[in-house]
Amino acid sequence: MNEYELMTVFHPRLNVDETTAAIAGVEAQIVANGGEMLSTDVWGRRRLAYPIKGYVEGTYTLMTLKMPPASAVLVERWLGISEPVLRHLLIRGIIPFEPQSRGRDGGYGGRDDDRDDRDDRDDRGDDDRDRRDDRNRRDEAPVAAFAGEDHGDDGDEPAEG
Repeated sequence: MNEYELMTVFHPRLNVDETTAAIAGVEAQIVANGGEMLSTDVWGRRRLAYPIKGYVEGTYTLMTLKMPPASAVLVERWLGISEPVLRHLLIRGIIPFEPQSRGRDGGYGGRDDDRDDRDDRDDRGDDDRDRRDDRNRRDEAPVAAFAGEDHGDDGDEPAEG
């Protein structure tokens, strides 16, 4: 039996009781196909990243479970035709949740020592910088030479040609 995470987005028109019944239906389907529920975490109603079937909100639920691989196909097929489910994603493996510690600024931006490493990312050598400077000088040279020459085009007399 493999471990899985199942994220489901339920239809926004469902009230709390109907959503609870839909979640119980998904859990029952998993158990009926030889699976074992490990946990169910209801995240609640949230805004979708993009409209799905004209809806901009849905109720998110994250379930962790164990199930034989052959049953995973059957459960996914059932979720695809289940009317209360707008979208679902079943992935093999459980990704452990590790809360990030607060940084100096009070946000969850990761460890403070990561911030010091950002300065070292730009490790282009001086040779890259020199090449760019040479290119800029080469591009400016014809303009400077052209500006200093007298081409006889003042706009007063026609040019000979």
